[in-house]
Order: sequence, then C-alpha cells, then structure tokens
Amino acid sequence: MASAPVEKVKEFWNSQVNDEEKWAVNSKVLRAFGLFAGSVFLMRNFGDLMAI
Repeated sequence: MASAPVEKVKEFWNSQVNDEEKWAVNSKVLRAFGLFAGSVFLMRNFGDLMAI
C-alpha cells in the first residue's frame, strides 16, 4: 500500500531528471539556490569580518 506514493515520487524524479529541457531548468534553479544558501551561510558566519 505504501509503494504507490513511492512509485509516484520515482516517476516524478525520473521525469524531471531524464528530460533534457526540464533538467536544464532544474539545474539552473538548483545552482541559484545553492549560491543563495552559500551566501547566506557565509554572511551569517563571517559577515562581521567583512564590515568596514
């Protein structure tokens, strides 16, 4: 009974990763999110060192 939602998640994952156009958009979104999260982490930890 619990395998139906797992199969839907697998189908969704495969449709997003295996399609070239969708993967191109998703990789840009992931890269932008990673850059944003990294900059937030950097500023929260080392922001006082960057102040003048």
